[in-house]
Amino acid sequence: MKLKINLVFICLFLLTISINGQVSVGPTHIGKQKKFPKDRLNKFKGTETIFVLSDIIDTATYEKLLSDSWDITPYKLISREDFNLLDYLDGNYSFANLEGYHKQKQMKSGAVVDYIYVYVNFFMLDSEGLKKDISKLDKSKKKYERKLNNAISSNRENIARVDLFPKDTFLATALTSETSVIMDSIYTRDVFYNYKSGFLKNYFQKVNNQIGTGEEYWMYDNDFLPELKKLANETLYIPNYHLIKYNPWKMKAKEDKDEFQDTFENYNYKFEFQDENEIDRRILNGEEFYYLRFVRVNSQKFIHIINSKTGEIIYRNYVAGMLSSYNMKARHVKDINSCIKKALKR
Repeated sequence: MKLKINLVFICLFLLTISINGQVSVGPTHIGKQKKFPKDRLNKFKGTETIFVLSDIIDTATYEKLLSDSWDITPYKLISREDFNLLDYLDGNYSFANLEGYHKQKQMKSGAVVDYIYVYVNFFMLDSEGLKKDISKLDKSKKKYERKLNNAISSNRENIARVDLFPKDTFLATALTSETSVIMDSIYTRDVFYNYKSGFLKNYFQKVNNQIGTGEEYWMYDNDFLPELKKLANETLYIPNYHLIKYNPWKMKAKEDKDEFQDTFENYNYKFEFQDENEIDRRILNGEEFYYLRFVRVNSQKFIHIINSKTGEIIYRNYVAGMLSSYNMKARHVKDINSCIKKALKR
């Protein structure tokens, strides 16, 4: 009987990761920024990328968004049910799949802190190293499958990562469930604010373009592009999910339009709230406009402004720490104002 290695087991060996960002392109996604090892990107460009994505978007839509955003490698879209990693170990493939897990950390005070991580991961496998490790395993042993998955995990070569922003209704499931349940949820349920076809198109464009230029993209930087000055005259669109205020102590979220509008009254230029489905439609149709993209990863916040046509991140602000609040505040909006003014002077 052929052993099938599915995505659940692969994720079980990723529990040493601590924090991630909205978009990370590089060999590491934590700690200090590093350069890609020599020839890794050339190796990646010589592969066929296997996309294993959520069932909540239909195949035709996936094919459209990928054709509009991904040209750095040939690619194939495969359902999670049909995907078997052991079919792709010859070194000719790279992968983009959903991964997620729940981690607990005990503090010195004795308190236990929960962390939820879910993302789209782009990676390759060191096929020679993996084959060598597999050759040492004894299939007759009870721990064979776990050791096989451990070998796969240790021979992964990172390319990029896109963080997903879980809805509060999913957090309860993630905090009380095994990894297998979390994986089933992220592949079959609508459990993210930023997992929509248009948003994915822009995310994939950014990853694709960074790999094309051969430049790493470090998620913890704060910067902006000269293009940001256009917002002095153009409307900034804000997806309605930004109106949802999260209370980490009660583990609940509710829409608080008044408070968020008060927060954004500090913005000095034109802005408009818009349903994220409408923003999604406009992105897929190739319209060019600018929108705010807020993602929270545990206590980390990532505030981006995106060009909907190119997928370029023209402004980014990384806000760290428990004391920074779980929601956007007036000071974050004022930082956008300040950067637009600086862009106008350049």
